Amino acid sequence: MMEEKSNERVMVFIDLENVVKAVKEFGNDIRTDFEEMARVLVGGRTLVRTFVFDGRSSGNTTRTALHVMLREQGFRVVTRKSYEKETAQQKEVDVAMACGILSNAYKDNYDTAIIVSGDRDFRPVMEEVQGLGKKVEVAGFSESMSKVLSMSCDVFHNMDTVPLFYLAPEAMRYYEEFVSEFFAMPEMAMAV
Repeated sequence: MMEEKSNERVMVFIDLENVVKAVKEFGNDIRTDFEEMARVLVGGRTLVRTFVFDGRSSGNTTRTALHVMLREQGFRVVTRKSYEKETAQQKEVDVAMACGILSNAYKDNYDTAIIVSGDRDFRPVMEEVQGLGKKVEVAGFSESMSKVLSMSCDVFHNMDTVPLFYLAPEAMRYYEEFVSEFFAMPEMAMAV
């Protein structure tokens, strides 16, 4: 059964570093299905656009490949070349995301903003957008979620319960080989 589309216009704003750090807590063989994440969060409403904000550092080919994949899937990827090696932190990214959230609210490009981040730094922009009469939802993982942020939004989505992970291809091959070898054992063939 297909969900009926709502006229509510939704924009999703993803803090990629925040999501990547939270997912690492689940293990190195886990990957995130960003398309499924956006689909589940938006539900039957009208998706206007999904933005992904991230830092850019020279030599990080894995992250660059992720940016390319996300662009190919239709995400608008906004990067800032502002990674500080000394502190191993990205700079300007949260401010760029906050500007995107606020700018699109003032342009009336959405009715609801979904902020995918647990970072408390987004509270002031969230409150400003709510003051414009917009609804703000926050999605994040319990381990990296600011309690203040989750309590200040209109709706909180606990990402711990959203089915958006899959095994990395290397891990999946290992798992498939293990399972086929396991069931090829004579004692297991008889049990089946």
